[in-house]
Amino acid sequence: MTNQHRRRYESPMIRKLRKKFVLTAMGALLIILILILGFINLLNYHQIESRTDEIVQTLLAGGGRFPQEKSVMPGPPQDFERTHRMEAPFETRYFTVTVAEDGTILNTDTGHVAAVSKEDADSYAAGIVSQGKTKGSIGTYRYGTGRTENGATLVVFVDRSSRLSQAFSLFCNTMYIGAAALISMFILVFMLSGLAASPVIESLEKQKKFISDAGHELKTPLTIISANVDVLEMTGVRNEWTGSIRGQVRRMTELVNNLLTLSRMEEDSVQEVFTDVDLSRCVQEAAQNYVPVAAAKNRAYTMDIQDGIFMTGDRKSLLQLCSLLLDNAMKYSNEGGNVRLSLQKSKNKILLEVINTCDELPEGNLDRLFDRFYRADASRSRESGGFGIGLSAARAICKRHGGNIHAMKEGDHSIRFRAQLPG
Repeated sequence: MTNQHRRRYESPMIRKLRKKFVLTAMGALLIILILILGFINLLNYHQIESRTDEIVQTLLAGGGRFPQEKSVMPGPPQDFERTHRMEAPFETRYFTVTVAEDGTILNTDTGHVAAVSKEDADSYAAGIVSQGKTKGSIGTYRYGTGRTENGATLVVFVDRSSRLSQAFSLFCNTMYIGAAALISMFILVFMLSGLAASPVIESLEKQKKFISDAGHELKTPLTIISANVDVLEMTGVRNEWTGSIRGQVRRMTELVNNLLTLSRMEEDSVQEVFTDVDLSRCVQEAAQNYVPVAAAKNRAYTMDIQDGIFMTGDRKSLLQLCSLLLDNAMKYSNEGGNVRLSLQKSKNKILLEVINTCDELPEGNLDRLFDRFYRADASRSRESGGFGIGLSAARAICKRHGGNIHAMKEGDHSIRFRAQLPG
């Protein structure tokens, strides 16, 4: 694998894509395994209960004894169900208690079980009869009741401990098999995730290459157009058309720069110089550049910047982060509205916040504002010159510095952008 391909697979976006693919596949497999193994164990438990209830009813029908059944065929019977019925008296542990209508114990038979004394058997039966129950469970015993010819109540208890032990063994075995299957599938899915995601990875690589190449190619004609406008104005040709050209060149230059920033931020190989940055001075520098912008747009602009805040990061990127947030606030705040910048440090967190008023807040999840090319109001974006890229670049810068950024509503007519950076 070439170095270019290795970097491609190790880039943050690709790692996130592969992680999402693995988690989705493993989540689906886990749900399927839970359903299958759960169904197997529940079905097995239900069969144990049904089979025990059948034995209870057989004993009740026989007055506390198994009916005698003899094979007419020499050797072992070929009918498995018949064989099971014939062997049931020899493999079943049970005891019976007969209780009179007045609650007196008439007869107790514990000859087919060793773990229960006569006193315990009488106590179990008396409690069941007094509560009027007809079937149920006590510990590992399944019981049922019936009437004898003289009107007494016959209570039959069948031990199911061996069957429950087998059910527990089956449960443990299925859990081991499920865990082994999950581990095996995780290894397989992880190994194949790169292959499965390769078409998307290739598409992303082509997209990033196109953005990078187009951005660099556009810079040259934009520079030439700007230089030509300067020459025209120097020769005395200064009018609204040259001003419009200059404004459109400025918009295109901003778009190209933001696209290139996004492209660089998504690559691990981006060249950033992380040093000890005086963030307070950096934010102050960026904020001062927007004082004339606020005055020109009729915005009330306030700053609350705590002194002496330092962090490790790339000063150019952090300066751009502040500029992007302020530029967004100036563009989308309402006429005569407020824009407030705040930089504070709390314990090991640095909070950079920009709050602006607006006529209408975007609907739905505000984190969509950080999606590339997303614009809550396309008509306003065209008027203000927005392309839906600035906030995406801001989020990329935050993540490159180990932080994050969120948008939240402040009342009915204000929006807060909070960038949290490590302190």
